[in-house]
This record gives sequence, structure tokens and C-alpha cells, in this order.
Amino acid sequence: MGVGQPAISAPGIGVSAQRSRGVAIAIVNAQRWTTYVAAILIPLTVWPLTYDHYVLPKLLAARLVVLVLAFLFIARVVITGSVQIKRTPLDLPLMAFVWSAALSTIFSVNADVALFGTYSRYDGLLTLVTYAALFWLVVQSLSQERDTTTLLRSILIGAYIVSVVAIVRWCADALTGQPDPRAYGTLGNANVLGAYLVLLIPMAYAELMQATSTAARLLSTNALITLTLALLLSVSHSAWLGLAVAAAVLLVGRQVPLPRSLPRLALMVVGAAALIAAVAPIALSRGTDIAQRLHIWSDSIALIASRPLLGYGPDTFGLVYPGFQTGQWVLGYAQIDKAHSELLQVAATQGLVGLATWIWLMAAFVVAFWRGRRQPAAWALFAGWAAYQAVLLVNFTALSAAFPFWIFAAAAVIRWQGERAHTSLSAPSLTLPTRWGGKITRIAGLAVVAGLIALAVPAVINTYLADQLLKTSVDAYVTGQPRPLAEQPAQQAHQLAPWEPVYDTELGNIAYQYEDLEAARTAYGDAVALGTFDPRVYRNLAVVDLRLGRTDEALIAARHAVFLDRFDPINQAVLAQAISETP
Repeated sequence: MGVGQPAISAPGIGVSAQRSRGVAIAIVNAQRWTTYVAAILIPLTVWPLTYDHYVLPKLLAARLVVLVLAFLFIARVVITGSVQIKRTPLDLPLMAFVWSAALSTIFSVNADVALFGTYSRYDGLLTLVTYAALFWLVVQSLSQERDTTTLLRSILIGAYIVSVVAIVRWCADALTGQPDPRAYGTLGNANVLGAYLVLLIPMAYAELMQATSTAARLLSTNALITLTLALLLSVSHSAWLGLAVAAAVLLVGRQVPLPRSLPRLALMVVGAAALIAAVAPIALSRGTDIAQRLHIWSDSIALIASRPLLGYGPDTFGLVYPGFQTGQWVLGYAQIDKAHSELLQVAATQGLVGLATWIWLMAAFVVAFWRGRRQPAAWALFAGWAAYQAVLLVNFTALSAAFPFWIFAAAAVIRWQGERAHTSLSAPSLTLPTRWGGKITRIAGLAVVAGLIALAVPAVINTYLADQLLKTSVDAYVTGQPRPLAEQPAQQAHQLAPWEPVYDTELGNIAYQYEDLEAARTAYGDAVALGTFDPRVYRNLAVVDLRLGRTDEALIAARHAVFLDRFDPINQAVLAQAISETP
């Protein structure tokens, strides 16, 4: 019997108990299928009706999956009258990592940013909690090795569709003459696509090696070639590094059959040379940015040293990094809001305490693999994990790839545990054996349902509607529609998601366009208070204050605009004007 499945009823059981058992089995199946569908759809989620087409939709889809899985888990407890929790070696370190993030949020430089994250990144505490909850709930939904196999193949199906979309769009960009096209598919960013695919290419390889029929070999070969081609077309050097790490792991684990004759060895060498020759023009078309990385890393170390214990708070890097930036490492308007190394990013945002828990978490992954290295496809799973971590060491976590990673991690850890997977808590007879027991159980179940629905409103529905309204507002503003048509949607967006400074910024832009300087000043001020590293917000606020004769306030705003981007001549010009007009 799979772990966590409801016990089979004895002969003579009552109709009510049989019905409860049937419902419990249905819930177990719903848990599994929810994870399978989520593994396919989260990377594919793109909503053209929201202002953020790629990142926010995936965040909201993941939140919805977590809420559904939480509801099913609790419903299963209520129906069966027992709690059965599957443990993994990651539970304690993952919990410690989240608690470290919570502690750094309490002492962060901006609580709003640390909690919710910045727009288009959303890497605040709530997202870290979502990662942990998704991992834990997926683990609770898997009860047999067959479940992990189906889940991993579901992830591969999603990756295959993403790869096809990425290749088709790359071809379209190349045919229309776009210079240096890069594949990004439904993930919205080439480096994020690379991190996502390098996680799964070793699994596609394992499927090919384990195939026992011609049809299975054709399918797995197709998947492996498609995923690899999309990764190469992403021109993501960090992902290529990850692919090399994955290959090294597979070689060390003796998962790659070595040629037994000289002609076969020569054929492999020629094939490798041909692949390098084909990839080289793509690689050379885009210069490497290793020098840029080295400068950012050097500055990040100074940032970490300024607040070493707890860091500045999740996703606050962009708010404080300009104070430590020693050069213009990115030309044009492009604020540096990440350390471009997960190790340094964690140290900067969560301090040495968070870094220690992160290292503990990484070690727990390695130990889990080593103990289960003889399980089917164990080395391929570890190769994907190692490749993904290699990418993050020279890049950073992006939730579009991170959500599939945590689903993958849940399946991998359960597979590595094998028969050692067990429940840490089994508490039968939660349903009270009295005439009030049924009523109390139903009341508790309704309370849970109400709580999850209430949580879904701000976490999913309102957030989606707010960003949809932002797109409506921006479209009206850009096309020169009357002020109410642009302002009303932005105001509604602000009311639905009052923690998001981008909506206040839009209100400020609209008010300024229509010469309502007091309203513009209020909106820009609200955006600043919530937390933004966009220097244009401070610059616009300075301009408005100058026009209103508030020279002292204008000077403060102009100085902060220069602090965030001293390389922009417009910021310098506004500061010079503010200084000249200040008594």
C-alpha cells in the first residue's frame, strides 16, 4: 500500500464509511493529478491581458496550485480522520531557510519590498514561502515510485512544449531580421529558459537510456534533441555551463556508455566537434559578460560586509546596491537589482545566517542523492539538480524556472528516498467518536474552505485583476485617451494591490501628463514610500516639487535619483537644477 493512502475497509463496514473511503481515494487521485497538471502548465502560463505577460502569471498559477493542494491535503485529513505526513531530508533546512528570510524581512530596509518583492521579480518572503509550500505539498501528494515517474514525465512534457514554442519564435525572429535572436519561449527570458531546460535535459537523456521499445526511443530522442536545441538557441552561457556540469555528473556516475571500439570513439569525437562548430557562431554572436559579473560580484561583497548578519531583506538588493556600485557595468537604462550569483544574493539579502541555511539546504540535497544513488535515474536527477545550481551560481533564481525546479526537487527527493520514504506523524481517530464529532469535523472543513477562499482573493484574484487594470490604464495613457479612461483603471489597481508601487507610479504619470501636480506628487510619494529602485520615479518627483516651489523636497528626491543611477545625465541635470534653485 502506498504511503499516505487511506486504509482498506474491513468486511461489513458501514455505507457511510465506504463512502468516506471512496471520497478519500478520490482526494488522493486529485492531489496527484493536480501536481501533474501543474508541472506542465506553470511554465506555459502566459497571460496577454496583464501588463506583466510572463512572470506574474506564473506566480499566480503557482499560488493557486498551492492553495488547491493545501485544500486537498486538509480535506483528506478531515475525511480519513488521520494525519499522515511524509518526511524528507530537506524539511528542516528548507524551514530554516524560510525562517531566516522571515527574520531578515523583519529587519529589512523596506518591509514592503522584503515581503512582496519588486515588480516583475516578486522574490520577497511570500514567494520563498510559496516555494517551500509547493515542495512540501507535492511531496505529500506522491505515494509510490510510479507517481514520481509520472510527475517527472509531466515536467518533461511541459519542457518539450516550451522548447517547441521557443524554437518557433527564434526562427520567426531570425527570419524577420532581428539581430542576435535568442530563444526564450513562454518564460520571457533567455537565461531563465536555459536554467529551466538544463534542469530537465539529463532526465530526457535518462528516458532515452531506459527506453525498451522503438516508440519510446523515438519519443525520448525527440525530447532530448528538442530541449537541447532550444537551450543552445537561448545563447545563455550560464545554461551552457550548467549543461557541461550535467554531462560531467553523468560521466562520473558512469551513465554515459563509453565506446568499445576506435571507430565509435572517432565518431563521438567528430560528432562533438560538429556540435561545437555549429554552436560557436551562435556563441560568438553575443559577447560574454564575465567582466561585468566580476565587477558586480566585487561590489556585492562590499555590500554584504556592510550588513553581514541578517542582510538587507529579500529582494531589496536593487534598493541598496547603487551605494556600493563602483562603475557603470550595464550600459543604458538597466538597474542592477541582483548580485548575479545565488550565493552572493542570499548573503546580501539574508546575511550570513541565511547563507548558512542555504548551504545546509544544498548539503541536504547532496546527502539525499548519495543515499539514494542506486535508485532508478538517480544520477540523471542529480545531474539536473547540479546543472541548475551551477547556473544559479553565476546568475540568480527566477521564479519562472524556480517553480518547476521545486516540483522536480520533490519528485527527485522521493525517488532518492525509495523505500525509506515514510510518514513522520500518523494520528488516527481525529474524528471525534461522539454524536458531535461529525458536526465538528464538517464545521472545521468549512472553516478551512472559507479560509483558503479568503486567501485566494488577495493572493490570486485581486493581484491578477490589478495587473490587468494596469495594462488597460497604460494602453489608454499611451494612446492619448481622456484622463478618466487612464486614471480610473490605475486607481482600481492601486485599491486591489495597495502594496505595489508600480500602480502608484502610473497614477503619478497620468496626473503629471494632465498637469495635476499635487496629485502627481502624492502618487509619486506613495510609490517611493512603498519602495522602488527606479530612479525615474524620484526624478519625476523632483521635477514636480521644483514646479511646485518645494525646492528642499526636490533636492532630496533629485539626490536619491542620482544615488540610484548617477550615470544618467538627466538625473545629474535635475539635481543641478534643484541645487541651483534651493535657497
